[in-house]
Amino acid sequence: MPNWSPYLCPSFLNHLRMKSISSLLFCCLLAVSVQAQEGKKSALVVSDAVLKTAEWGGFKYMENLDKAQAGNQTAIKSLLEFSGTVEGAEALEHATTCLDLIPLATDEIMGSTISSVKPKLKTALLERFVLAQGRTKNVELQKPLAESAPLTWKALNGERVVCNSCMHENGLTPAKPGMQRPDPSTVPAATDSDPLKRKKND
Repeated sequence: MPNWSPYLCPSFLNHLRMKSISSLLFCCLLAVSVQAQEGKKSALVVSDAVLKTAEWGGFKYMENLDKAQAGNQTAIKSLLEFSGTVEGAEALEHATTCLDLIPLATDEIMGSTISSVKPKLKTALLERFVLAQGRTKNVELQKPLAESAPLTWKALNGERVVCNSCMHENGLTPAKPGMQRPDPSTVPAATDSDPLKRKKND
């Protein structure tokens, strides 16, 4: 009959208990880490219809979206310019994805990137971002953009926003630091119709 007494001594039991606790803590930390990564990946909702339109047009939507979440301005600009490809429900769905991108890419990077797009696109993005606030599940982004994303709001309204933390990355080097208002003559007047749709009809 085996002698179990060495395994029942207090020191051995304490060692076994500490080892079990350490293993349990490691598993818990690993689970939290995985959930955090999965949460980040699922933070942006992408419409199937938008993906189909992107595929039809040869636009690498998800690839650009992944880069944009890391703050890549070239990818963000590509997504913003893709807004000219979609209309109606798809336009609003894409705008919601772009809106939800702000806290991931940072307000500063999004604002400075919007500053580099054409005035008609800025006007369209402004209209669509405001509508997208009614669809986003991000409570912060449901607040006025002037409060939740002030630099993005400034850029959408024609102010020049420069990203001081971008270190001249991605080929979008700012001309001078700070923000300045553009010449009023360069800011298009708002109308009731979608600016991008007007552009296509012209």
